[in-house]
Amino acid sequence: MKFYIYTILFSLLLLALPLSVIRAQDTEELEKNRPSVWSHIRPDNVKIQFAGNIGMFSGGLGYTSPNNHWKGDLLYGFVPRKYSADKPLHLLTLKGKYGAIDRTYWDRIRVQWLNLGMWTNYTFGEQYFVKLPDHYPNNYYLIRPGLNIGAFAGSEIRYKQVGAYYEIGTTEKHLIHFFKNIKAISPTYIFNTAIGIVYYLD
Repeated sequence: MKFYIYTILFSLLLLALPLSVIRAQDTEELEKNRPSVWSHIRPDNVKIQFAGNIGMFSGGLGYTSPNNHWKGDLLYGFVPRKYSADKPLHLLTLKGKYGAIDRTYWDRIRVQWLNLGMWTNYTFGEQYFVKLPDHYPNNYYLIRPGLNIGAFAGSEIRYKQVGAYYEIGTTEKHLIHFFKNIKAISPTYIFNTAIGIVYYLD
């Protein structure tokens, strides 16, 4: 359980980091142009994503640090009933990532060649629990169905205010299943792919 707690705290840190990084300004300028509360909580972008283990479709708000390297997202995900076990799934995801390789071409096209990140989400529903119900003995479930953790790598290209990205990642559940059945499961089983579109508000 400590692993889940530490991962959630790390994801929250990645999400909060862009909000806490403020461009250096001298004291006089800061006093004259004191930012409002809205300027601190206002998102930098909105996005929609397909797949990636955070919902068949997901969308939400994104935050970016002034140097554009750190990014955090808050996303709502949805899986239609047709593609779930018995009823539609609803998920809430916190995602953080770092753009390790960032290049600008022709002053208009920006490419983040390598983004590395982690996410954690919660799936709503009685059968998707985080705390083990009382009717199960201790340590009956190693995996908590309601809490999911993932890691990914990907790239993003941006032209003016519009960007597109892809991510290739895995989850802790896929890794556990793979290593417990390493002879029976193909390594490709643990990976998932996501694509998304971003609209930057600035």
